[in-house]
Amino acid sequence: MLYAETGGICPLCSCVIIDKKPGSKNPSKFYDVAHIYPLNPTPAQSLALANHIAPTDINGLSNVICLCPSCHKKFDKDFKIEEYDRLRAIKDAFISNANARKSISEHSLRVEIRELIEAFCDLDDESLVAFDVELNAHTLSEKLKKGASNILKRNIRNDVVGYFVTIREELRILEQRDQAAVKMLLNQINTYFWAMHKEHPGNKDVIFNYIAQWISQKSGKSLDVSKIMTSFFVQNCEVFDVSAE
Repeated sequence: MLYAETGGICPLCSCVIIDKKPGSKNPSKFYDVAHIYPLNPTPAQSLALANHIAPTDINGLSNVICLCPSCHKKFDKDFKIEEYDRLRAIKDAFISNANARKSISEHSLRVEIRELIEAFCDLDDESLVAFDVELNAHTLSEKLKKGASNILKRNIRNDVVGYFVTIREELRILEQRDQAAVKMLLNQINTYFWAMHKEHPGNKDVIFNYIAQWISQKSGKSLDVSKIMTSFFVQNCEVFDVSAE
């Protein structure tokens, strides 16, 4: 599990930590399991960590990480609080991603989402209907005023301009066929948003990406089109409700 969370590379230097040696048929391990908060802090380390709380379980999975032997040795022997903070942040991100993947498996998403995605993916540029975002600029602005990067704001705005009307019309067609199914779908989107908001309050870039990943996993569609769908739900009020501020 510790190896898997690194994606196969040392989180500090990005070197491969499992590889085949020349002439070998089988892969070899090139990593150590390192403590982030030191197992037995030296006096100098204790002084540097004076404002940092030691973990309850020093040997727990949340306090260990895979490092290549070189980075492990350097981290221990040349301990710097900046490197500790960096490694702690990397590990916390690993934990956050693991929790998000667990959440993806726990939250269901109705199959109607696939129909919505397929509907606008099959259209050419001439078939897409532009959306006058100025009509809803205030809504977007309020939702993204805090906790969203300029890149996220720009991407959402562009997706809304390009796809909102088309997706909304397809949603109405689905609603005419099965109103209850569409309402349940929208409720699922809203519920997952609040689950992610609870885990990552104030970080809309992270929340947006996790919702897009969830839609991608559950629909079997690409992450790119799932981000477009997530942008639609931002404008459509299921995501980034202003009351979440």
